[in-house]
Amino acid sequence: MRRLRGLNDGQKFPYWYSPELHPGGHGWHVNLFIPFRIEHALIESLWGHGFVWVTDFASSMKGPKGEPLGLCRTPREGLRRAGHYGCKYAQKDWSPDHIGPGNHRYESAQGFAPTSEGVWIEWTEEGEGIVAELVPIGEWNNVGRWNSNDDPNWSRPPIRTWRW
Repeated sequence: MRRLRGLNDGQKFPYWYSPELHPGGHGWHVNLFIPFRIEHALIESLWGHGFVWVTDFASSMKGPKGEPLGLCRTPREGLRRAGHYGCKYAQKDWSPDHIGPGNHRYESAQGFAPTSEGVWIEWTEEGEGIVAELVPIGEWNNVGRWNSNDDPNWSRPPIRTWRW
């Protein structure tokens, strides 16, 4: 990231990455997400530690492993796809065997970390109303809902989440 920022005149920009040691410890697998396109050759020269794969989630019809993505109609859809892909890695094993001693499962740019918002409500309709106020028009179909009552193995107090 230091090298990339150096090319950008030290200008700050949001980024997020997730490091993972390959099995057997022979190298690193790193997912890096940035809000602009970088040519493959440039990121390969900046990384300098082996194989590099670049995917533009907003314009590519296939994901990093060749899975079909289909056409993105908006940049937000591409960012959402990238976020879903990155989250798979952020929730993997956090042990030092997988991320190295003293490392974190993910890192984000200083000053760009997401903020969490939590609200206690008494009725489901209150939650739906709050989400409806936050989600832009046309994005409601991208809201994911989870209800602990739908999980037969859930043994804690009931909870509902809305994710956008």
